[in-house]
Amino acid sequence: MSKNQVNTFVWILGAVLIAGCGASTTTSVPPTDVAALPTVANAPDPAAITADTVDQVGRIHTLSEHTDRVYGLDFSSDGRWLASGSWDDTIRVWNVASRQEVQAFDERGDWDVFFAPDDEHVASVYGAIWNIASGEKVQSLNARDFHVTFSPDGVWMALAGYNAPIELWDVETWQVVRTLAGHTDRVFGIAFSPDSILLASGSGMGPSDVSDFTVRLWDVAGGRERHVLQGHRGDVHAVAFSPDGALLASASIDYTVRLWDVQSGEVVHTLNHRDGLWDVAFSPDGKLLASAGVEHQVRLWDVASGRLLRSLRHDDEVMAVAFSPDGTLLASGGYDHQVHLWGILR
Repeated sequence: MSKNQVNTFVWILGAVLIAGCGASTTTSVPPTDVAALPTVANAPDPAAITADTVDQVGRIHTLSEHTDRVYGLDFSSDGRWLASGSWDDTIRVWNVASRQEVQAFDERGDWDVFFAPDDEHVASVYGAIWNIASGEKVQSLNARDFHVTFSPDGVWMALAGYNAPIELWDVETWQVVRTLAGHTDRVFGIAFSPDSILLASGSGMGPSDVSDFTVRLWDVAGGRERHVLQGHRGDVHAVAFSPDGALLASASIDYTVRLWDVQSGEVVHTLNHRDGLWDVAFSPDGKLLASAGVEHQVRLWDVASGRLLRSLRHDDEVMAVAFSPDGTLLASGGYDHQVHLWGILR
């Protein structure tokens, strides 16, 4: 079977395994015929957002269906869909080409939202997993104040929360296979490396009041802690690997984004802001870094030099940023309830 076939099989198996566990099938809109959605025909191929084209970046569209702050954004790996999670208790999935809403799922407010590796399911940080085409919820962990993400190869799910080890789940069996103990308080951000070999986690101050402002790198297969990256002086809200896996970015409320060398654990650049950070994302070519935070801006940085190239203005705090897989779009969302799509203006 192909990778997509394997991943699809895994999800079907997962749905069967939990069918007797009371998983809800409620969705806030009727199931949508995804294949019937219109696309934009005969449009010129858009240019990618790069260090050379960053001066031409402008707002090309705004998605305005959310009624409260937008906390999470993610593009599907094939670039067809964009998912947005909001404090209005919905996860919305959008057709990127037509800018139309595909589905809207009833789900409590999220810090993040993301696609499963098969691009057919979208998940919340609480472990609720929805089938996009049918609108059915196929899994629910009923977790409280947790963060969840999947490995790119579709084998692992990582779950982290308050005052507890990070759990690594086998997606095929839905069993916890190992735990990663080391953080002493709340874990805010987790991310797998592109090759699924490493997991990065960033933490801060939670209910135990034992401040842990570290970033940790873990070996997934062995459960071993490779590096403890120290230097932040506030909660680390987000972590992201570069596309080649050589760098790790961490965004903190301490007004900085730090770029780390994954092999050595050393700081490569410290990117200074005027206020705290909520999210960070690499462009697909790995040469740009987008950072978002309290100062009502998305900032675009040159990764090689650490130089600020461009700032994109919002009306309020920016909570989430994400690049499309082809690099032609940058999505951002936040306290203004909007999802802004940025691209090259011709």
